[in-house]
Amino acid sequence: MKQQQSPYKCHLFVCGKSRGGERKSCGDGENPALKDALKNEISNRGWKGIVRVSDSGCLGVCEAGPNIMVYPQQIWFSGASLADLPEILHTLEKILAE
Repeated sequence: MKQQQSPYKCHLFVCGKSRGGERKSCGDGENPALKDALKNEISNRGWKGIVRVSDSGCLGVCEAGPNIMVYPQQIWFSGASLADLPEILHTLEKILAE
């Protein structure tokens, strides 16, 4: 094993866990579209290589979802939707400006 430092300034983990309609979960609704929109915006803004968007399994708070974690900044967005994309991107802009 080789330990390394992450090449990313920040890493977004987008929970995609779906419970198949049995109860509320992050994978319900527009979650896949939100993840795709984040990836597209990050690419369009030239942030690819310094900001990473990844799928995540269950984060343990499905009832508050969809959830997005931003690390290593320890920022957590709950109840995220496409309408929140501008605020999420603004947060990333501030992180990248540091």
